[in-house]
Amino acid sequence: MTKTIYLARHAKSAWGTAASTDFDRPLSNRGMDDAIRMGKALKSRGWEPEKIFSSPAHRAQLTCLAYCEYLGFDENLVDWRKEHYAAYMVTLLQCLTSLPESVSSVMLLGHNPAMEDLLVHLCGDLSECRQKNGKLLTTGNVVKLSLNGAWKELVVSEAIMVQLLRPKEL
Repeated sequence: MTKTIYLARHAKSAWGTAASTDFDRPLSNRGMDDAIRMGKALKSRGWEPEKIFSSPAHRAQLTCLAYCEYLGFDENLVDWRKEHYAAYMVTLLQCLTSLPESVSSVMLLGHNPAMEDLLVHLCGDLSECRQKNGKLLTTGNVVKLSLNGAWKELVVSEAIMVQLLRPKEL
């Protein structure tokens, strides 16, 4: 059975705010605009995950809630995973490998470097997709991956990148 993974990095955060911690930083105005633009783009492409797992950091929450609004995804069904904030790639991989086989599409929304590390782990060398700054997933990016096989058997370089969406390219 074909599985779909959407890896999403939170939109651009605001610096120099009254947020007392990194965890509490909100989105910038541009970030909020990008989250809305990306939510609309996800909907128009039919990129609608069955499950969403997100970091509960404020900037990730705001990004996720914008996506939920445009996707018609009940925000009460988002699985907010504290361990996805400041996570390592293996934490995100464990989330995927523990999914029941009845789930065919999932979105993980979080932070770099874990999101980018997971993308490279799942797809292999993606040097042709890197931006001038060397990054694959800059803020607000969403990548659609496709793979065949069972979640629990997910291995290195098994997924195929279908498309990478960047808000600045929409």
